[in-house]
Amino acid sequence: MDVSRKQFESVIGGKGWSIQKTDSGSYVHERVHLMWMAWRESRAAIEIELPAKNDISSDDYPIPDLVDWDDGRNAGIQECAEAIRAAGIKVKE
Repeated sequence: MDVSRKQFESVIGGKGWSIQKTDSGSYVHERVHLMWMAWRESRAAIEIELPAKNDISSDDYPIPDLVDWDDGRNAGIQECAEAIRAAGIKVKE
């Protein structure tokens, strides 16, 4: 079972809805099945624009030492996290 479905079942089951499934894998209760379809579609529609990449193909950039690579990686992760939060999505710390 994928992470999204586990999250869905945790939320829906926690609200008292039955998450029992048929042999084919769909939910026994039609409303729960419709909620699952809406949940899945809403997750599929999420698109996050990440910060623009810097053009480092120029000869103007010297090759950095390894410390700079780590700093750059961490800065990139931080910028991505900020873009994700700005889209209203929680980032796991």
